[in-house]
Parts: sequence; structure tokens; C-alpha cells
Amino acid sequence: MAQNYSAAEYWKMENDSVYNNLKKRQNAGDTLSISKMESLLKYKLRLDEYFARMPDNEKSSYYKNRSQWDRQPGTIDKIARPQEAEIYLGEKSAYTNYVISSGIFGLIYGINTVTFFKMNEKGVGAIPLLTAGASTLIPLLTIKDRKVTYNSLKLSLHGKTLGLFQGMALSLVITGENTKNGKLLLGLSTLTSIGMGQLGYVLGRDQPWSQGRAALYTFYGTLMPLEGLALTAAFKTEDPRIYGLAFLAGGAGGYVLADRVYQWNNFTPGDIKSTKALTAISAMLGFGIASDIAENSGGDLTLMLIPAATALGGAIGSHYWLRDVRLTNQQGRNTALATTGGAITGFGVISLFNSESITANYLVPFLTGFSSYAILVHLYKKINQQQYLKAEKENRWKFDFMPQNILINQKLGKIINTDPGRQPLFLPALSVSYKF
Repeated sequence: MAQNYSAAEYWKMENDSVYNNLKKRQNAGDTLSISKMESLLKYKLRLDEYFARMPDNEKSSYYKNRSQWDRQPGTIDKIARPQEAEIYLGEKSAYTNYVISSGIFGLIYGINTVTFFKMNEKGVGAIPLLTAGASTLIPLLTIKDRKVTYNSLKLSLHGKTLGLFQGMALSLVITGENTKNGKLLLGLSTLTSIGMGQLGYVLGRDQPWSQGRAALYTFYGTLMPLEGLALTAAFKTEDPRIYGLAFLAGGAGGYVLADRVYQWNNFTPGDIKSTKALTAISAMLGFGIASDIAENSGGDLTLMLIPAATALGGAIGSHYWLRDVRLTNQQGRNTALATTGGAITGFGVISLFNSESITANYLVPFLTGFSSYAILVHLYKKINQQQYLKAEKENRWKFDFMPQNILINQKLGKIINTDPGRQPLFLPALSVSYKF
């Protein structure tokens, strides 16, 4: 809501002609009627409330520009506005992404509905289009301020996506092998996707979580259900209900684990992007090791524990490595791209030498990807620490002594004595500020 409170609008309110006229009459000692006094008081309270709700950057803009606006009121609407590209990099991009994703999931829900009711009539193909259109229009009509936060977008997308699979898992727990033609599976997956998507949106909107905390929930909420499936497969379980329970339990455990990790360190979204990259290549290493073992000694589902362990180990190792580094979004993205590029380079080296070794086929890409990751993380860690130390060493206190203002204030005092209605405005002889 603070995005709607601007410095320019506050200045216009402060310089309202009716308000200034009443204030001038009051300062001049005129007797105002009760209704006018009430109006004046209410307007002052409204000004105070408006200023309190203004974001810090707008307050800064007000203090920076108010002198110029007082001298040249016509310049107030000529403040440089962000270009279109900059706007769509901000919160409006999240809103657009949310609307588009709502339409895509609406299409999926429509297809599930057609399949659930086994509709074969003419024109039934229009139902997914109708649900997609309706799902696009709903946020357009219900989100009045056209603003979707990063947390709402990420948690909503995560909830809708994972909700589909959670519903399928729940149907397996209920029915086991008897899927009843898949109706319960389709129905539950649709309902849980809608419910979890809305829950994610509301949590992102209402909870004062950092973006890194939301990113942790989406990361572990996806990783841990897969870990649960791998663990179940390793024990050679044949009962579908156990797989469904493992997936559901993994999801719940993932959110608990994410909360514990957040309590340990408040990671940034950039940190989590970097963690995903190391987790991915660690999982790739695990699958390579499992394939190598299977090639030499035969396949076994217990080998699924290897990629599960390496993936989770990569995530934990990344957390320890990135603690207090606080990568920006761009730095995290660059780290992920460098890791991917390094792994691809490793595959290129293997192809160049026509290696027939299975071990080399997974070990070289992992080493090149991991080296790229390590180099970039070390570089960004050094840069961020230097910036932090520089900010700490910077003198935050600023003293300005202006003795000439004492003489100016004496002249102003004489003017005020001759004109009692003039509002006193004295200049400081000593100014002290502290930069937080």
C-alpha cells in the first residue's frame, strides 16, 4: 500500500489553498468557527497519517525537492519516471507473472475437469479455454492495487504446482492400486492445487517473511518430497500408499526444515538460486555414481539413495558456504549460470577426447561445474565483504557549523516582530546528522 503514497502528492496536500488559508488565519489570531477548527484538525491528522505511510524513498524525495517545488510549483509533475523496462523489472513483473500463471493453471484445471467427467460432447474443448480465461480475469478483478509481492508470486506458483502432485499422492494413500479410473486422482489434484496456490498467495501477502525465507520454503518444499520417494524406492516398497505417504511427509518435513534453516541464517533469494545450482550438479554426480555402480555390479533400487544423499549434501554444503554472504539476485543468477556453463564445458571436454569411461562422463562435468561455482562464490563473497567493511568504516556522523545563520535569524526575528501573522522559520546554526 505504501507504493501509493508519493512525495509529490503529499506536497500538494500540504499546500492546499483552503488548508493554508485556515492555518494562516489561525496563526494570525483570528477566531475560527467550530466546524472550521474541526476541518483544520482533521486535515492535519490526515497529513500526518499520509506522511507516516509514505515509503522512505518518497520521504527522501520530499525533503530533497520541497524547496524547489516551493519556488517552482510547476516542476512537481516533471520528476523523472522510471522507463518501461525498469517498471517491468519491479513489482509489476510479479503481477504480470501471477496473472499469466493463473491462466496456465486454469487451463490445466479445465482439462482435468473434462477428463474427470469424461465429456465427449461437441464443444467440450471450450471448457479449458473458459477456465483459463476465468482464471486470468479473477486476479485482474480482485487484486485492486495491481501489486503482487515476490513472496506471493513464488509461494502461489509453488503451491499450485506442488498441489497437483500432493493431490495425486493423497489419492494414492486413499485408494492404493484401486484408482477408480483416475477420477479421485484428478479431483484431488485439482482441489489441492487450487487450495495450496491460494494459501501460498495469502501467506506471501500477509506474513512478514523475507524473500529468502519464501525461497527456502519453495526449495525444500520441492526437494524433500523427492527425497522421500527416493528413500521409499530404496527400500523396494511396492505399496503405492507408502509412496504417497512418503511424498506428503517429505513435503511437510521440507517446510519444517526450511524454517529451521531460516532460523539458523537469513538467506537471500540470490543465495537460494546459488544453492539450487550446487544441488543440481550434486544430484547429477549422484546419478552418475549410481549408474557407474549399476554398470559394474547390476542395478538395484537402493542405488537411489546415492543421488538423494548427494543432492541433500550439496544443499547443506551450499548453506554453510553461503552463510552471511548475502548474494544479490543477479549474483545468485550468475553463479547458477556459471555452474551450468562449467558443467556443459565438462561434457564438451569429454566429447572432445571421446572418453568411453563412465566415471569420466559424470566426474569431469561435475568438477568443472563445481569449480565454476566455487570461483564465483569466492569472488562475490570477497566483493560483498569489502562493501560491508567499507560501509562500517564510513563516518556516519556529519557535523555542520553555520555561524552566519545566527545573524540571519536575528534579521528574521525583527521581520516576525513587525508581522505577527508570519510563521517563524529560523535557520540552524548547528546541524548534526547520523546515517543509519
